[in-house]
Amino acid sequence: MTRFFSLLVAAVASLTLISCGSDGSNEPPNVTFGETTIVVVMNPPVNDANATDVPTPGSSRGGVTVTSDDGVTDTTGSDGIAVLADVMPGTRTLSVSDGANMGEVMVEVSDGDLRELAIALDSAGAAVMQSVLYELSGQVTEVTPDMPIEQVNDALSESNSIVFFRGGNYTGNLQFSGSNLTLFGEGPMGGQVTIDGNVTVDGSNNRFRGAVVTGDLSIPGSAAGMSFGRVDGSFELSGSSGVLLQNAYCGSASVTGSDATVLGNAGLAPVPASAGGC
Repeated sequence: MTRFFSLLVAAVASLTLISCGSDGSNEPPNVTFGETTIVVVMNPPVNDANATDVPTPGSSRGGVTVTSDDGVTDTTGSDGIAVLADVMPGTRTLSVSDGANMGEVMVEVSDGDLRELAIALDSAGAAVMQSVLYELSGQVTEVTPDMPIEQVNDALSESNSIVFFRGGNYTGNLQFSGSNLTLFGEGPMGGQVTIDGNVTVDGSNNRFRGAVVTGDLSIPGSAAGMSFGRVDGSFELSGSSGVLLQNAYCGSASVTGSDATVLGNAGLAPVPASAGGC
C-alpha cells in the first residue's frame, strides 16, 4: 500500500480538492494533489476560542485579488478562498488587494507542498494570521474504503507520512497513533471522504484535512492541525498549540487546549454552525 509520492501524483493528477467556505458554499479551489500550491483564506473571522495573538482581520472576503511574484493569480470567492496553483517553489511574495486596501506578505513553499495561509487585509496593509504547511513530498500511503478498518489504522500509526484517503465511506473508528501524520481526503469536502465512526488524534504534529466525520472527533495530541473538515458529532480539541482553520462543527464543540489558533470555523462562536453547511 505504501508508495512514493511521485507514483501517487501520476495516479491522481486529475483529482481536485474542494473546500467548504464559511458561507456554506462548496466551491472547488481547483487544487491538484502534488502541485505546489498556496491556498489563501482571506480575513477569516477570529473564533472566540482563539488563544493566540493574530492580526485583526478586515472586512473584505470576496473579490480580493491575490497575485504571487511569479505571476500566478486568483480572486477570492464569497467564502474568502483563493488558490494559487503550480507556483514556483521558494520564497514567494503575495500581493493582495480588495480595490481599496492593498499589501504584501511573504511565504516559503517547497516543491510539491501545499501551504494554507490565513491573511488579514485592511487599511494598514496585509499580515499573515496563520500559516499551515502540508509537506507532501514524502512517503505516501493510499487507503481505500474497501480496506479493513484495522489496516487503515495501521497506516495512521506510521509516523512521518501522508495517508491519502480515496473517496468513499470508511466505517469504524480511526485513531492517529503516530506523529507528524497527515490524513489527506480526496475530492469534495463533504462529498467524497466520509468517516462513519469516531476519530481520535493522538501523537503530535498531526494533520486532518478534507474529510467528514459523522461521529465524534477528539484531538488530545499536541500541535495538531485541522482544516476544511466537518464533524457531525461532538468535537473537542484538548491538546496544546492546535490550529483549526475553516472547518464546520455541527454538534457540540469545545477548545480546551492551551495556545490554540482558531480561525474561520463554523460552529465555534461567533460563527454559527449553519454558516458551514451543517
